Amino acid sequence: MDYETLHLSIQGKTAFIVLNRPDRLNSFDMRLGHELYEVLHDVGRNPDVCCVVIRGTGKGFCGGGDVKEMHAAADKSRFLRDLTRAIHRCVIEIRSMEKPVIAAVNGAAFGAGLSLALACDMIIAVKDAKMNTAFIGIGLAPGCGTQFVTKTLGYQKACEYILTSKTFTAEEGYHLGLINKVVEPDQLDAALQEVISTFQGLPPIAVGKAKMLINKSLENDMISHLELESKTAAWSAGTQDFAEGVAAFVEKHKPQFKGK
Repeated sequence: MDYETLHLSIQGKTAFIVLNRPDRLNSFDMRLGHELYEVLHDVGRNPDVCCVVIRGTGKGFCGGGDVKEMHAAADKSRFLRDLTRAIHRCVIEIRSMEKPVIAAVNGAAFGAGLSLALACDMIIAVKDAKMNTAFIGIGLAPGCGTQFVTKTLGYQKACEYILTSKTFTAEEGYHLGLINKVVEPDQLDAALQEVISTFQGLPPIAVGKAKMLINKSLENDMISHLELESKTAAWSAGTQDFAEGVAAFVEKHKPQFKGK
């Protein structure tokens, strides 16, 4: 299927989603919000996909919401309500799919663009990428991302970066715990392939359930979460991958996981 605002390709077992509005720094308009959700929804349910990569075309990853469209909107409150909800559907789809999603931040990630990256399970960023929560700078209350930033940085640091709209580099983001790996621009593809290759050798069902448990751990109390872990482990013990994994361990050979 052809899309106006992004490209989708599936290579091996990896889905590559490329935001494609380079003249607007790949910023979100309603079309991108709807198309990105549709693609995420589809790849999340595709049994042939075990890993998802999101990146941007041109000089940036995603510039956030399209400010020119905000300016042009006759009913700005209605427009922001609709746009943030469209972005939120994408964020929820990323966090709820039981597959690892990697953000390849090839340049600027501002506002909702930073939020989109933080919604992903891992972030690999080029060294010269700049990031900013951005909303405050245009007189807008944050429409996404405050929970991700606060849970990672803690209250005082979150206030520093959100309330003052402070720009930070990929290196600073790495030291803050927001980014997994920082690379030179010409090394981004190689770094991505290294992570993809790792996931392709792992049991996809177990990885997906582990992601689910990580997300649930952010909201569950200890007792209920221990029970969920027990039930999930017991369920996964009925898969073919588990039988293969324990047999390979006992017999001392490399397991061949099939996602069953």
